[in-house]
Amino acid sequence: MPTSRVRGTRLVLLALLLGALRAISFVSSAGPSPRSASSSLALNAEVSRKQALLTAAVLASGASAAEAEDMKSKVKSLLKEDPTPNDNGAPEKHIPKVTVTGASVDVVVPHVMDKEKPHYIQYIWVADASSGEVLAVKSFQATDGSPPTLTASLAKGTTAKPMLFCNLHGLWEGEQFTV
Repeated sequence: MPTSRVRGTRLVLLALLLGALRAISFVSSAGPSPRSASSSLALNAEVSRKQALLTAAVLASGASAAEAEDMKSKVKSLLKEDPTPNDNGAPEKHIPKVTVTGASVDVVVPHVMDKEKPHYIQYIWVADASSGEVLAVKSFQATDGSPPTLTASLAKGTTAKPMLFCNLHGLWEGEQFTV
């Protein structure tokens, strides 16, 4: 399937998921209706909007729902594995930089993606600045192009911090930003 067609399919899936989230959000805010058992079921489902958005972002990047959960779990474990960010390697090659344009956030780092050593960025993610909750995440392989980049949409007013994990130099954290 051509790349543009894959990208288009992913965007359609993302739009459908976001539409479903809006519907769930509307049902949740409206409260249960005595006439509607489905409203009550939707409320009882307790769908986490942030979790759904994270899943949507990962699905849009080409991963499955299971992979979305795996990546979120993996980046949380990396925080335990390397609890002190920015302490190993060259900062100019590892600190993620953020560009915010409207609701779109681009996280990029000028790092090599070297399959021979190997030396590469394994994950880039954006975490809520207060709770640490993973809002968007992307995994990379040593064979991916450089520079590694994550693009995500975040809600206006969201304060977050960009994070990444290098296979040789561990955890890195960029400057906090607000959308």
